[in-house]
Amino acid sequence: MTATSPKLLRPIFALLLGLLSAPMLHAGEFTILPLRVMLDRATRASEITVRNEDKAPLRVQIEAMSWRQDAEGKDQYELADGLLYFPRAMEIAPGESRIIRVGVRAAPVSREESYRVFIEELPPSTPQSAPPGTATLRVLLRVGVAVFVAPAPVERKGEIGRLGVQGRTAEWTIVNTGNVHLRAERVQLAGFARDGSELFVQEFPERYFLPGVTKTLRFELSREACGRLATLEASALGENLDLRRKVDVDPGSCR
Repeated sequence: MTATSPKLLRPIFALLLGLLSAPMLHAGEFTILPLRVMLDRATRASEITVRNEDKAPLRVQIEAMSWRQDAEGKDQYELADGLLYFPRAMEIAPGESRIIRVGVRAAPVSREESYRVFIEELPPSTPQSAPPGTATLRVLLRVGVAVFVAPAPVERKGEIGRLGVQGRTAEWTIVNTGNVHLRAERVQLAGFARDGSELFVQEFPERYFLPGVTKTLRFELSREACGRLATLEASALGENLDLRRKVDVDPGSCR
C-alpha cells in the first residue's frame, strides 16, 4: 500500500468539511427529451426539448461535438462541423419548455456519423442569496444527448473478440464490425468454477460502441477467484444486440 502525504490530504479534508458544513446542496432541476436522436437520409432534422422543473429561471448553453472512440474504445470529442443546431444558449422560465433544433445537410454514404449535443447549465444571472452565516453550494449540470446520422443501407454487426485471463486480469473486447453504433443495456463478465458454481459477475458501465471500434474491457480478479476459475462468460445485450461468448480458462493463466 502506498502512503499518502499529509500535505496532499489537507486540501481533500478541507473540501469534504466544506461540503459537509454547507446547509444546502442545490442542483438545477430540468428534464431533457429525448436523450438520443436518430437521423438519416429521410429524417434530416429533429428536436430536443428542455423543460425547467425548478422554481427559478434556467440558463443553459448548447454545444455540439463530433464523437468518436479511439483504439481503446475511449470517447473522444472535437468541435462539430457536420451538425447544425440552434439556439446556442437560452433561458427557460420556471415550468416552461424550450426546443433545440438539430439537423444535417446530408446523410453519410457508408458509415454512421456520431455527435453529442452538450446542454450545460449556467449560473443564474442573479445569484441567490443565502441566509446569514450559511453557504449554498450549487451544482451545475452538463448533459450530453447522443445524435446519430445513419447511412443507407444499415449494417448492424458485432462480436466479442479476445476473451481470456493473463496474470489475474480478465480481458475481453467488443468489436463493432458494422457501419452503425451498437447500444447495450447490459455488459457483463461472469466467472465459474470447475463445479459450475458462480465465482463473480462484473457489470460494466459501457453502453455505446461506435462503428469500426474495438473496445477493451478489463477486470482484476481476486487471488481466490482466479485460482478456482475454469470458465469465463462475456455478454453484451441490448436493443438489436445479443453478443455472447464463453471460453474455458487454462488453470495456469493465473500464475
